[in-house]
Amino acid sequence: MQIRKLTQQDIPDLLNVINGAFADYIVPYQLNTEQLQFKMASENILLEWSVGVFEAEKPVAFIMHGVRIAEGKTVVYNAGTGVLPEYRGQGLVGKMYDYIQPFFEENKVNQLVLEVLECNQSAIRAYQKNGFAIRRKLLCFGGELKPTSHSNTATIKPLQDFIWEDFRSFWDISPSWQSAIPSMDITKPNAFGAFIDAELVGYVLFNPANKRIYQIAVAPKHRRKSIGTQLLTAVQLQMSGEEVKLNNMDEEAENLKLFLEKQGLSNHINQFEMLKSL
Repeated sequence: MQIRKLTQQDIPDLLNVINGAFADYIVPYQLNTEQLQFKMASENILLEWSVGVFEAEKPVAFIMHGVRIAEGKTVVYNAGTGVLPEYRGQGLVGKMYDYIQPFFEENKVNQLVLEVLECNQSAIRAYQKNGFAIRRKLLCFGGELKPTSHSNTATIKPLQDFIWEDFRSFWDISPSWQSAIPSMDITKPNAFGAFIDAELVGYVLFNPANKRIYQIAVAPKHRRKSIGTQLLTAVQLQMSGEEVKLNNMDEEAENLKLFLEKQGLSNHINQFEMLKSL
């Protein structure tokens, strides 16, 4: 078997390996070509920073890496690790990390980030053995939105521009990689803003096509006025009553967790965000 970096020519075979590796996963996961391209763009995945294990020139395992500069540091995100079932138990993930480590050092990478399901204890132990440590627990929600009755405290309007300085002032927690500012600037999801007397006091970012809510926040001084409920009511009308997901919310946001549950969503699975400093 050969270990090397991925190239554009590997994408068709890579898609087959992704779907083969995740077909029996705890949460089955399948992609088509368009979805893979969307994932690569929105998560800043660079093939020249990613690695695969090949047998007879066909990939049998992979790690895809996203790369960003955050607060002056080069951060690399594990955007997906998979091994075909018949090749498991051979330590291929560790071998891929060993292969790519000198490249990371050469390019002055400061931090590696990944997410792993809370129930996948074998993977957590393997990552810990490789030097990763748990930073925070991320909650994933799903279900059909059923907003409660509410007063119309604010006026809800579509937003054309993302005013990050204002948005960030509403945050209690930082979004994870897939919902972070760079991803939102690339994917340009739909957005609603909540206004009181022309002042932006809350917002929500969502995608009707994949039924995802990425971010929702209300200015601290305007909370408990049903503004969040107004925003999700507007989202519900765009989603046509279908089930939606909100993934990887920091568990520290206890009030947001309770709010989402009141809106009809349930916390169905959790992940750990793990870090390794280089």
